[in-house]
Amino acid sequence: METYQRLLGEIEQIPAIDVHSHISLDSPVASDLSQIALYHFISSELETAGVDPAIFDVESPKKKLARAAAGFASVRNTASCWCLEQILGDLFNLSLPHEITDIDNAFDCVQSLAGQPEWTREVLKRANVSKVLVCIDWRKPLSSNEDVFAPILRVDSLVNEAHSARTLDQLGKATGQSVYEVGELKKAISELLGNAKRQGAVAVGAAFEPQIDFVPGDRESAGSVLSLALLGQKIAREDRKAIRSYVLDIVLNCCAEYELPFQLMLGVRHVQASDRAITGYESTSAAMYADLFRRHSDTTFDVFVSDATICHELLVLARNYANVLLSGAWWYLQFPSSIRRILRDRIEMLPMTKSCAFISDAHCVEWVYGRARLVRKELALTLSQLVSEGYLSFETSLEIARNYLQDNPKRVYKI
Repeated sequence: METYQRLLGEIEQIPAIDVHSHISLDSPVASDLSQIALYHFISSELETAGVDPAIFDVESPKKKLARAAAGFASVRNTASCWCLEQILGDLFNLSLPHEITDIDNAFDCVQSLAGQPEWTREVLKRANVSKVLVCIDWRKPLSSNEDVFAPILRVDSLVNEAHSARTLDQLGKATGQSVYEVGELKKAISELLGNAKRQGAVAVGAAFEPQIDFVPGDRESAGSVLSLALLGQKIAREDRKAIRSYVLDIVLNCCAEYELPFQLMLGVRHVQASDRAITGYESTSAAMYADLFRRHSDTTFDVFVSDATICHELLVLARNYANVLLSGAWWYLQFPSSIRRILRDRIEMLPMTKSCAFISDAHCVEWVYGRARLVRKELALTLSQLVSEGYLSFETSLEIARNYLQDNPKRVYKI
């Protein structure tokens, strides 16, 4: 425990870089208490604990939280709720919602602090987070008034819906380029990523579901599909694969040209006709992505995973390809035991230059604080165990922590 406390004290002094969030650049702080307390990780736990889902559709934030408050007694054991406790207690001196006796005062407290001009920087200062990378859809503007944020250009729909005439039209509008044949498609994508780079983007990213597969892109096949799409024809499954594979190859080639790393998110499957997401895995995925990494050896891939089943396979890929990193604990792996297992495996199997530790996945800066507390705690616990077992010296463990929290993100994302 003494080693853990020493390490935690040192790790808390390292300015961290959050390499993945969903914060709104227009409104980075929570507008009210419900945006913090009913963060989607929490609301899903409340719903499975028996809280009526209709409550989350109540228009008034105060009424919504008041009606959901009793459910917090059933979820106060979860790691998400632990993060929420740190946020509410440390930043606002508040308890969990089911223990709040004056809901009006609690809302006033959050709104008065969040309304202060320097609240964003104050929260990040307390979290000791120097930079937050923010995912922004490729169809939206990238600019921010805060230099603590840096954009990641998300191209999920551009790749997955490349067979759609609507997507091609949106690409043309976003770049000022006509997109009527594959040469113009390639030029437009290059223009899109070049513009993003010039506007401050530090990475490109996309999440691909397990059933989405890729092959080496073929210009002729993609051209045929493009013609069909522009004519409004229904596109067959294999033809969809042909054009998305071609588009992904263009995107990755442009990433190499513009020196933009590619954040690749794997292991989540959305359930049809619902808003649910579950983990997912296909046995052929590792070999397919190995081929992708090989073909695009000049592109740096920072891979996030949400399915424990493929964690080891991806570790093996990262050991074999110099251009592949594994970072953070994403989505359903953002829990203490999973984080600890992931960190230990990566420390044992990969050079210390091959991982970034901190992914908040936050939608407001207050949750960056909560996730930062969790990651630092688990990193200190993992390293202290390795020190006590004789695998690492105290000094080496601190070097790993500095690489994971600060040096690797700085180098990979050129911050």
